[in-house]
Amino acid sequence: MTLEQQQKLAELELQLAKNPKAAATLFSLSGYLLSSEYELILFMYNNGNWQGPLPPAPAGFQAGDGSIEFGLFLYWFNNPSLIDSFEIMIVAVALDKLMKLPDSQMTAVNYEFLCNNELIYVDGTVLSTETYATYDQGWFAAFINLLQTVLYDTWYNKGNFPFASNPAPVALSGAAANTVNIALVGDWGTGDAASATVMQQIVSLNPDYIIHLGDVYYGGTPTANDPNSSHYYVLNEEVNNLVQAWPAQYAGRSFTLNSNHEMYSGANGYFYDALLASGTPFNAQQGFSCFLLQFGGWNILGLDSAFNGTSLDAFMSGNIGDAGGAQATWIKSLNLNPAKTIVLTHHTGFEYDCSSVDNLWSQVNAALGNDPYAWYWGHAHNGIVYNNPVTINTSGQSSFSTNTYARCAGHGALPYGLATALQNNPNILWQAASAQPAPSQQVYNGFVMLTLQASNGQLANITEAFYDGSSTMPTRSESIYAG
Repeated sequence: MTLEQQQKLAELELQLAKNPKAAATLFSLSGYLLSSEYELILFMYNNGNWQGPLPPAPAGFQAGDGSIEFGLFLYWFNNPSLIDSFEIMIVAVALDKLMKLPDSQMTAVNYEFLCNNELIYVDGTVLSTETYATYDQGWFAAFINLLQTVLYDTWYNKGNFPFASNPAPVALSGAAANTVNIALVGDWGTGDAASATVMQQIVSLNPDYIIHLGDVYYGGTPTANDPNSSHYYVLNEEVNNLVQAWPAQYAGRSFTLNSNHEMYSGANGYFYDALLASGTPFNAQQGFSCFLLQFGGWNILGLDSAFNGTSLDAFMSGNIGDAGGAQATWIKSLNLNPAKTIVLTHHTGFEYDCSSVDNLWSQVNAALGNDPYAWYWGHAHNGIVYNNPVTINTSGQSSFSTNTYARCAGHGALPYGLATALQNNPNILWQAASAQPAPSQQVYNGFVMLTLQASNGQLANITEAFYDGSSTMPTRSESIYAG
C-alpha cells in the first residue's frame, strides 16, 4: 500500500472503531458482492461468453442472493489499478483491506470481454462499460459513497424518517377544464443527451404536471454546501442531473420520489438539494418525500420506498417502513378508498418478470386496506404493462393475484435492451420494444402520460399512453378507467 492508502485505511479503521454497528453491514456487503459477481459469471457462462471453466459457486449461493449490477465491483476492489479515478482508487484499496474482501473469481480475459462488448441481460440491462451502462465505473464510485454513508453514519435526519408533520394534500388542476395531464418518468436523472431528449418530448406534449419516479445518478450526491458532503466523492449529482436539468417552467408543478441510488449518499442530495433548496422546482412537495395529489374524487399517492430500505442489499428492495411507522401511519390516517387510488413508488411491487412478489406490495396493501386501483413504479429499467389480473405462483407460498393496473416506467434515460425474460410471459401484456438503429441492441427511452378527465366533479376517465423516442405518437395507449 502507498502512504496515501495507508493513511486512508487508518482513517477508516478509526471511524469503524467509533461506529461498530457499521461492521455487520460492511461484512454483509462483502458477501453480497461475492454473490453478485457469481450472478454475472453464471450469466456469461450460460450465454456462451465465459472463457475458461466455470468457477465454483460461493458457499450457500442461491440465485438472487446478489445483483448483477454489482457484478464487477469485487474485481475492481481486487484490481485497483483498473480504477480510472485516483481518488476513488485510494479509498477502494483501503476499503478492500478494511472489509477483508474475498478474492474475485472474475478473470482478466473475461473482464476484457465486457470492456469490448455489449451484452443484454434477461431483464434488458446493458452489460458493458459504456457510459451509464451497468459496468460504467461511475456506479462503483456511487457504491463507495454508500460505504462512506455506512461508515460515517451520515444518513439524512440521522436515519429517522423525516416526517415531523403530515403533508398537505395538493389539488390538481389542468390548463383544460376538467382535465389533468401528468407525465410520469422514471430513472431519468442522468443529466445527459438521453434524458434531455426524453424531457424535450415530455415538454412538447405540454402536460400539466411532471412526476419523477426516482433515481438520480450515479448516487444523487449533495453539493459541497450540504451537511455531511465532506464524506462524499463526485459531488453535485442531484443538482446537475435533476434540479438544473428539470424544465424551469414546471417549477411548482413537479414532484420527485426518493430512490435506492439517492440513498447511497444518505439521501442528503435528495432532501437538501431537490426538496428543501431555495428555488427548487419541486417546492409543491413541501419538503416531504411522499405526497398526496387529488383530482375528481381520486388520489395519487406518492410514497418513499427507499428511506426505510437497507444498505445490506444496497437499497435494492422497496420498503415504506413498519406498520406502525410514520409513513404507514400517515397512509392509514388518510382513509383513502383503494379503488380510487393510484400509487407511485420508485421500487417495484413485484419482480419485473413476475417471478416473485416483493414485501413492498403487502406493506402498501396493509396501509391502504387493499390493493390500489393502479400502481406505477420505476427501478427496473424498462417500460412494462402487466396483465390484469397478474397471477404469481411461487414455490412453497400461496399464489398471489391482483387486479391492480401495474406498470413499470423505469426507462427514462438509462441504456436498456429487449428483456427476453418478458417474452412469452403470461403476466406481461406489453414491453417497450422500439429498437434504436443498428448496430445498437438498445431500445428507445421513454415515459408515460396519464390523462385524467372529470365530469360533474368526479373522475370519468383515465387514459394511459406510453411514448418513446421512436415517434411523436404514443407507442401504446388505452383507457384504464371509464366511470
